[in-house]
Amino acid sequence: MRCDVWWARPAAASPRLLALLDEAERERYGNYRREVDKLRFLTGRTLIRAVAAQWLGTAPEEVALDASCYDCGRPHGKPRVVAQGAPQVSISHSGQWVALAVVAEVPVGVDVEEIRAAEVADLARISFSTAERTAFARLTEPEQRAAFFTYWARKEAVVKATGRGMSVAMSKFTLTAHDQPPAVLASETPEVDPARVRMADLAPGEGYRASVAVFADEPPEVVERQADDLIGSLG
Repeated sequence: MRCDVWWARPAAASPRLLALLDEAERERYGNYRREVDKLRFLTGRTLIRAVAAQWLGTAPEEVALDASCYDCGRPHGKPRVVAQGAPQVSISHSGQWVALAVVAEVPVGVDVEEIRAAEVADLARISFSTAERTAFARLTEPEQRAAFFTYWARKEAVVKATGRGMSVAMSKFTLTAHDQPPAVLASETPEVDPARVRMADLAPGEGYRASVAVFADEPPEVVERQADDLIGSLG
């Protein structure tokens, strides 16, 4: 099994890219207040359609997405490609990166995080398990900032793979330490089965942390790819 992770920078809002959005997506795009948030959203949706079009042998304009929330039905959930034989996808963006994970059949989640100013100790208290908090407390304050975003990207990837996002409490499952290969060691929530979670850290570059998770019997071959040219060909 192969999992492709595509990396793109936020693209300019050209008429061609904007035309790829459906009605619900255009509304979401318009509701973002910051320009960078608009462009990351636009780039993410464009990237899904471009990669899915290659997978399905069709045009990006023909790729339909459904982002209905599993809970309320509103269009702010995990996007899904609506087509026979479509891949499973997960999207994430932070800072100057947009990441898209694509795999056949099995659930997938991806997350990228820019290392930034944040009250990481407070966030760790509410999002880490008891074992993770104990390990985190042993680190110096400078070490904690980088370690926190490693933990967070890994945990976000896992909860995204569930399809339920942040409704799955991050504190209910325990990961390996930030300086060890990623894996789920224990779980108190039924959505996360340690025996089925396969993880890999990604390489977005200095100042970022990123991870991908799939729910499968075997670990996937993870291939990271650059998507700027793919996006540019549509603009």
